[in-house]
Amino acid sequence: MNHVTSPLNRKTPFALLLAILAGYGLLFVASSSSQKTTVDYTPATVMEEGGINFVEYTSDDESVAGPAIFNDARNNLNWYSAPMIEVSKDSSFLAYKCSKNNATNVFLRKLSGGKNIIQRTFRNAVVDFAISNDCKSIAFTDNSDGSSNIYQMNVREGAAVQQITSTSASENGPAYSIDDKQIFFTKSENSNQIGDPTRYYIWSFNRESSLLTQYNEGFNPTAHPDGKRILICRTNKVTSLGEIWAIDLISGQESQLLSDKEKGFSSPAVSPDGKRIVCVGSTKKTKTKRANLDLYLLNIDGTGFTQLTFHPGHDVSPRWSPDNKSIFFISQRGNSKGNWNVWKMTIR
Repeated sequence: MNHVTSPLNRKTPFALLLAILAGYGLLFVASSSSQKTTVDYTPATVMEEGGINFVEYTSDDESVAGPAIFNDARNNLNWYSAPMIEVSKDSSFLAYKCSKNNATNVFLRKLSGGKNIIQRTFRNAVVDFAISNDCKSIAFTDNSDGSSNIYQMNVREGAAVQQITSTSASENGPAYSIDDKQIFFTKSENSNQIGDPTRYYIWSFNRESSLLTQYNEGFNPTAHPDGKRILICRTNKVTSLGEIWAIDLISGQESQLLSDKEKGFSSPAVSPDGKRIVCVGSTKKTKTKRANLDLYLLNIDGTGFTQLTFHPGHDVSPRWSPDNKSIFFISQRGNSKGNWNVWKMTIR
């Protein structure tokens, strides 16, 4: 892997790697794959993506950080699925992670008026983050001290950092509610029984009262624009594949939006008009292509499922542009080494 969201490297023992990433809320996707397959990352687009306009927003020298992606002992594709880029709701800036000087932090880049880039967090191991809808705050997960907790600070000025969580469990994947009054996040609960899997639950932090509330089982929360629902992910207990669900915050009613017997899905992002969802899904291995991660689109009611990207490199962490017309994402496309960069694609 070129860049990782945790303090891991190629020499980390597999058992330790698996344990650490499981603690982060990694989505385990049973998608048989061989990562040793030679991949040509050079093309910016491939034939199946004809008609879509792709624009690259970063360069290789910025060392953009992508998610941890690897094969487990059963040769199944696994990936870390919490968001790693954001587009401000006022369209003024783009935020993403970069790994420099043995540290991973959040950087802000103006979307107009030149290449003005500033470093916003000054930690050692920022894992993921979210920008508030009023564009004033940033909530991020940091693992600098070996414990994954959530923090908050001002987006544009100051260095004061507020710690949101401080427990022995792993908390990550913050997401602001539409009114910015709450921060939803994922919290892991480890079983004391040997062989039992780690369970993940959705929690929220009330920014006004500091009250913590536990919701349903799941991970990767994201708010729907109507303010009444959140989307979450779950791992199917039979297939071990990721699924996307909607939770009504008032009634508690749950509805499954996306599930497949051969593909896993995560990282849902709802369009500003609330009508569509873009997400990450695993694409199965073929004779000419390894298993990899692509972007998929569907309607909010679960219909109209469409594969958007087909590049042999991984496409992850999609976020909608405020005008509802484009999707920003992180991809390995367009360079010979498979380095991560931020791209934008138009949506027909």
